[in-house]
Amino acid sequence: MESVELERYARHILLKEIGGSGQIKISNTKITMIGVGGLGSVALYYLVASGVGKIKIVDEDIVSLSNLQRQILFKDSDLGKKKVLAARKNLLELNPNVEICVVDESFSMNNSSKIIAGSDLILDGTDNFETKALICREAYRHRIPSVYGGLSQWEGQVCIFDPNLSSVCFDCIYPNKPNQDVEENCADLGIIGPTVGVIGSLMAGETIKWITSSGKPLVDQILTYDCLQGDFQKFQVEKRKDCPVCS
Repeated sequence: MESVELERYARHILLKEIGGSGQIKISNTKITMIGVGGLGSVALYYLVASGVGKIKIVDEDIVSLSNLQRQILFKDSDLGKKKVLAARKNLLELNPNVEICVVDESFSMNNSSKIIAGSDLILDGTDNFETKALICREAYRHRIPSVYGGLSQWEGQVCIFDPNLSSVCFDCIYPNKPNQDVEENCADLGIIGPTVGVIGSLMAGETIKWITSSGKPLVDQILTYDCLQGDFQKFQVEKRKDCPVCS
């Protein structure tokens, strides 16, 4: 490890759970972030700052004014630009030593295998049920762990789905697709920015823990945060015996 890297990542290296060997693992890891909205903005900032070596960013949206309330990766000057391109530019300004490639497409059955191929870990920063379910199914099919984050108004949750540990999956927790009208209405109910920041940070933390085998990962558990009540809770989740994805 070069002296400039030792200085940049010194606070990581000082942690006994990470050290120099852990930082090397971080720099050799390839992650795929699907969705670069609120969760992706925060998680990517911390992961790029942490020196994750190779990152693929997947999104087809453009930056709009309403994004800036919570999507801290973007600036006013990014309005109207493709999110993946603006994200790559801004992240490389933070840490030019990270390799970032972008996919200006939405995640779908048609491109899923191509997108996640070669990934060590997938981060789900999307905002709709159907895509989240697809990400988990494809991650299990390719046996790639994924970090899940979800948001609703003042609340959020995070957990890890790991097919290599025979963990629960998204379908275990949410076996029934919500009514389309309900999902669309939820998207219009609003979200407070700091909750996005908390959950995105937790996703980044779980990613670094997973890479370095530090601590206890949120496998078979969901950690929830209620900003309005100032409350964290952790729930144990059991695998569904009839789950079509992980059973």
